[in-house]
Amino acid sequence: MDVTSRTLNVVASVIRYTHGDRVCVARVEMLFTLAGMAIVLRNVRVPNVPIRSQHVNCAKGFISKFKVSLPIFKFDTISPSSSSPMRFFVPLSFATTAFAVFTYEETTIDLLQAGIKAEEITVQGVVKHNLERIDALNHKGPKLKGVIETTPAALEVATKQDKATSSPKGLLHGIPILIKDNIATKGDGLTACAGSLAMEGNFAPEDVFVVKKLREAGAIISDMPIWSSGPIGGVSLVAPWSARGGITKNSYVLTAPTPGSSSGFAVSVAANMIPVSIGTETDGIIVSPSSVKALVGMKPTLGLISRTRIIPISSRQDSAGPMGRPVRDVALVLEAIAGYDPRDPRSKDVAVPKYSQSLQAKPTSFKNVHIAISEAFIKAIQWLEAQGATIVKAPLPNAQDITESKCAFTLLKTEFREDVETYLGTLSWKVGVTPMKTLKDITDYIAAHPKTELNVLDQTLMLASLAAPSRTNQTYIDLLKLCNDLAITNGIDKYFNDTQTEGIVSLTDAWGQPTSPDYAAIAAYPILTVPLGYNSSFPFGISFVGKPFTEEKLLQYGYVFEQASKARIPPDVFGCHSQLSKKIR
Repeated sequence: MDVTSRTLNVVASVIRYTHGDRVCVARVEMLFTLAGMAIVLRNVRVPNVPIRSQHVNCAKGFISKFKVSLPIFKFDTISPSSSSPMRFFVPLSFATTAFAVFTYEETTIDLLQAGIKAEEITVQGVVKHNLERIDALNHKGPKLKGVIETTPAALEVATKQDKATSSPKGLLHGIPILIKDNIATKGDGLTACAGSLAMEGNFAPEDVFVVKKLREAGAIISDMPIWSSGPIGGVSLVAPWSARGGITKNSYVLTAPTPGSSSGFAVSVAANMIPVSIGTETDGIIVSPSSVKALVGMKPTLGLISRTRIIPISSRQDSAGPMGRPVRDVALVLEAIAGYDPRDPRSKDVAVPKYSQSLQAKPTSFKNVHIAISEAFIKAIQWLEAQGATIVKAPLPNAQDITESKCAFTLLKTEFREDVETYLGTLSWKVGVTPMKTLKDITDYIAAHPKTELNVLDQTLMLASLAAPSRTNQTYIDLLKLCNDLAITNGIDKYFNDTQTEGIVSLTDAWGQPTSPDYAAIAAYPILTVPLGYNSSFPFGISFVGKPFTEEKLLQYGYVFEQASKARIPPDVFGCHSQLSKKIR
């Protein structure tokens, strides 16, 4: 059979590998034809083995690397001479599967786990790939600086999981995950510091509740992203900088800002350094970075996910939540980490739905779903109407009053000081390290180390927090009542009741003007952002806000929108962007 006459392309390389206790060295030519793929092995050399056996053993070894049984191949010739090439042919029906290479870029949890189960890839290989990707993008190449530190323990866990692939541990078996720099772990070399060198040297006596849930689900705690201008930061809450990590770049537009303390883990997921991440949000700090990285981000209802042993800003508003590329990945992570924690006073003992399974259930479109959209939001109306949604245009109530009163921001100053000092009281410190016991200890440390701690930001917010009234002060009590009235009673709750809607939709923007993320934050209601589009290569998202514990419904809406819009395009971090990289192969 003369396959070379129909050759379309030739790929050649020299390979060296073992087969049994023998070493095979050969030049391999793969000739892609209309009918399939011809393979030619030349110059095979195996010491002290007859020529014919060399060819056969080398062929078997080569074939076994692709997990294809020998009878699939139709041998053209088996030459008795070492100088003659050995040829065999792979039919087209087998060529595409036999020599497929797993593509990590834009992959999903489902694809990774399927690859692990089929033994196409290993858990250790997945972790190594992510570590290599971090090395290539974090401090080299574009120098995104999305990750502060990685843990060697990840490879140890991966090795153990590879030995147990026949019995997967849980929803996230074999999946590396990034956790924010305010989420404490035990015994894996990661230190939760909220971006400040003042916190280095502390260690947690146990994993936080969320980390325990992740480990139970089989996730591998792999890395810790940069916390940019978190609570232990300065005057700007949008500057992508921290003392520990430096400046985090935007993976889409390197010179553009990346808002919020969750910028590091947003950059890391967007640039395919890691499949999914866990962050925390006080007001927009999950959804806003997700929006400008073309990611899916979920800030759940306060009480669905435990905050125990997470460095806080405000126990009244803080919530952990997942970030990923497709909606289903976010649903899987949310399902894994949700649950009641008696140690968190705001935790709710509610049933956790099978979020990932419900995506395929209703709704399959937006027909008969009533959605409220603010007057300023026009961009996504056509998307929603095309899917059958009923659009109700209505202004967000009290938006100007919330802005002018500055009630939410003022309350956070008090809450941050008191809540972070409660957290500091739970920590242990390494010998020889001066422990941080109060917020003033931290501000004093920062003042004493201006070159590292005040390189970009100052301490305006920290010092204002020190001077803020306590929670028992009447000024705080009155302001809390005003804020709840404006944002909740006569705000988002009134909005839902007046419009008789099931969700509020707006552009995802927690910075610069009152939007639905602000209302969701103050009310502690769930919010999901999904990629919507691009403005001069800069991504932006669409947010779905719901009533308490309606995460399942929001994920369904987000999934329908995602499948209709297909809006996400990965960033061109290597300067060679192709639309083909968007396709998951």
